[in-house]
Amino acid sequence: MRRVWDNGLPLDLALYTRCNNYLFHLLPLSLISKKLREQLNAHFDHALYGLEPSHHILSHPLVTSDDLPVRILSGSVQVRSGIASLMPTGVRFTDGTCVDDVDTVICATGK
Repeated sequence: MRRVWDNGLPLDLALYTRCNNYLFHLLPLSLISKKLREQLNAHFDHALYGLEPSHHILSHPLVTSDDLPVRILSGSVQVRSGIASLMPTGVRFTDGTCVDDVDTVICATGK
């Protein structure tokens, strides 16, 4: 989720309003989740990059980052499949690919 929402408003001013709070308690959670997912994917297709969550979108805290989509698109951050094994100087992934000369492994579990 990005920090700057539509029309240049900060996320908290755009989403956390009295009207939205009222609608959040009035409308079914499935409809709210669907609309939020559509709006988030309008700016960055999470499924295309293997980042679409398998859980209900509002069941976990949302990650707020303006940098991550740009870094993924530019290639400075690479999304990989799960780690099958760590080698002395590299990593083997579950899709069979290997990367050597790895200094740091950052595991983002989404929890």
